[in-house]
Amino acid sequence: MRLGRCVTALDPAAKSLTLDDGATLGYGHLIWAAGGDPRRLPGEDPSLGGVHAVRTRADVDRMIAEINAGAKRAVVIGGGYIGLEAAAVLTKLGLAVTLLEALPRVLARVAGEEMSSFYEAEHRAHGVDVRTGVTVAGIEGDGAVSGVRLAEGEVLPADMVIVGIGIVPAVGPLLAAGAAGANGVDVDELCRTSLPEVYAVGDCAAHANAFADGAVIRLESVQNANDMATCAAKSICGDPQPYRATPWFWSNQYDLRLQTVGLSAGHDATVIRGDPAARSFSVIYLKAGKVIALDCVNAVKDYAQGRKLVENRSAPELAQLADIGVPLKELA
Repeated sequence: MRLGRCVTALDPAAKSLTLDDGATLGYGHLIWAAGGDPRRLPGEDPSLGGVHAVRTRADVDRMIAEINAGAKRAVVIGGGYIGLEAAAVLTKLGLAVTLLEALPRVLARVAGEEMSSFYEAEHRAHGVDVRTGVTVAGIEGDGAVSGVRLAEGEVLPADMVIVGIGIVPAVGPLLAAGAAGANGVDVDELCRTSLPEVYAVGDCAAHANAFADGAVIRLESVQNANDMATCAAKSICGDPQPYRATPWFWSNQYDLRLQTVGLSAGHDATVIRGDPAARSFSVIYLKAGKVIALDCVNAVKDYAQGRKLVENRSAPELAQLADIGVPLKELA
């Protein structure tokens, strides 16, 4: 294990790596599990104090130190899972939080309108100033952040800014060495790149996913990283088994536990199961009459039993899906 080192170049013909200290390493097989780097705002000054990404333990330690030193106002840029989770934690720690999302609703890329509306209402109820459809023009400050300037000219005062707008896959040396890829590095069903004996797993690996109708996607999740790692390791050890893992995710915000199974992108219908006002319900996503995903809020049984509906592409009657008296396991 070599900590604090980066790979700067890859020579697939020689099967060797060059590190940032000039050292070289040979390999028989290579697994690239580098994930990604936090995406930055255009023109963002990396030296400006008080501007953070949420990627490592060190990032969190720096934020905690600033809060302990008296930071009171936070602006969170990005209304995905990272942004919403950061807003929830900062609010519980007593900060005044404003959350900015460029799209018309939060979670727009990963959930339907019902779930977006629910989480926006929850955050506002906890005191978060949620603003959607807004564009950030820049982050202001002299040495340390003082505010966030919006495109229309308003400046939001801030002692701390969290930028949670996604990642840039860390695959530069692979692509420079000739590996196929654009948004990440492309891998086949065994997690092999186009370079001989080079595999890639996790956030950086673009793959054709059966739960996305074969579309080539990247999945940024713990599940995907673990299951791809298993796939690559088995292939190297002579037991090749194609990657077919069911996608699942979770998010904890306040006292809400969101559990997701499947991929909702491309859905053409939704069913609400339970009562959002009771803060325990599920949104079931369908495409062409078949269940493709579930978002379950404080509804563990729905999450556990709904997995089979997704895996089997079940097509139950909508009224049965909505009836909380009918266990989902009976509809698979």
